Amino acid sequence: MPGEFAGKVAFVTGAAHGQGRATAIALAREGASIAAFDVARPLGYPGYAMGSRDDLESLA
Repeated sequence: MPGEFAGKVAFVTGAAHGQGRATAIALAREGASIAAFDVARPLGYPGYAMGSRDDLESLA
């Protein structure tokens, strides 16, 4: 059964820790596609420069 946010895209800031991370996980469990952002990224995750056209295209 699809979740409440199936087919939606959620942009979550502060997603590396705490409430932002919990929000991203909860939305994903409800079927949302997540774009998660944070200035403090955990090791192992790629970083993107939001001002870079190449990085923005990679992110999209």
